[in-house]
Amino acid sequence: MAEEFDYLNSNLSAPFNEQLKVRSDESFVKEVSERARMLYNLRYSPKDAVARIQKNLEWEFDDTWAVRPPDVFKKVKEIVDGIYKRMEGKLD
Repeated sequence: MAEEFDYLNSNLSAPFNEQLKVRSDESFVKEVSERARMLYNLRYSPKDAVARIQKNLEWEFDDTWAVRPPDVFKKVKEIVDGIYKRMEGKLD
C-alpha cells in the first residue's frame, strides 16, 4: 500500500485561498491589458484582439482549461474594450 505524501494534502485556510484567487485574477487582468495595448499599437481591431488573446490563453493553459475555463476568461472582451477606449487616438 502506497503512503500519501504530505505535500499533496493542502492545509490552506479559506481566507488564504481567497487571497490567492484575487491575486491570480489581478495578474490575469494585467496580462490581458498588456496584450490589448500591444495589439492596439499593432492596429488590431478590438474584435481581432479579443479573438487573438482568447486563443493565446487557451493555448497557454490548454491542460488547465480542458474541463472549464476560469471565470475571468469571460472578462477578456470587457478588458480589451476598456483598453481600446482609453488608448483611442494614442499609440505607445
